[in-house]
Amino acid sequence: MTPAKTALVTGGAGGIGSAINGRLAAMGYTVIAADLAIDADKNGQVGETGGTEVLLHHLDVQDAASVDRCVATAVEIGQGRLDVVVNCHGVVRHTPIEKMEDAAMSAVWEINVAGSARVCRAAVPHFAGKGASIVNISSITASLGRLPGASMYGASKSALEALTRYLACELAHNAVRVNAIAPGFILALPLSPSMRAIGWGGTEDEVVARLRQEIPLDRFGTCEEIADAVEFLVSEKASYITGTTLMVDGGVAAR
Repeated sequence: MTPAKTALVTGGAGGIGSAINGRLAAMGYTVIAADLAIDADKNGQVGETGGTEVLLHHLDVQDAASVDRCVATAVEIGQGRLDVVVNCHGVVRHTPIEKMEDAAMSAVWEINVAGSARVCRAAVPHFAGKGASIVNISSITASLGRLPGASMYGASKSALEALTRYLACELAHNAVRVNAIAPGFILALPLSPSMRAIGWGGTEDEVVARLRQEIPLDRFGTCEEIADAVEFLVSEKASYITGTTLMVDGGVAAR
């Protein structure tokens, strides 16, 4: 009997991660939702994120041993099979250059870039072969320069897109596809301090109104629309797509 397809979603306790969990589960994947926010004593237990039952696992992407344990559990659950990895973890720090602190810079790089590389390093030897896929969740900030205080976050996401391109070439001989998705402004209330800063400050209503003016489609995106893009990229419909970043941004980068 062929084992069910298995997907590992890092940052699986967050809003976008939860939506991705649900979409992959609906596609027939056994989903391991991994996140720093999940307690280690829940490892391997069935939990719920976004109304979907998934298997939970604690994950600190800054710790190679934690990454290796998480991937090993995913492979065990998949009976030796791992088909999809979605790197959805990430951290935002408000880093205007004149106030940029070393700790903030290190955290952004270690989590967003090196953390994704660690997950890929641990996962690749266990991929099931043809049809396996990595999707890295980048950000529209990788393509913009006008958002206040987002320099290090944008730089880290630009690096993640470069990592995506290089891994796509490295892994092509095994028919493993590697792509990225760059979400635009995804509305989640209450707004985080970083989102307030990127939106030039002020009240929540003022920030939402300013950011909306940046979007040609005149609305914010949803977590489900990011899950739509993940569904496409891991499917056979995207079988000839690798090494690319798909903008899901309502046209922000086009302006």
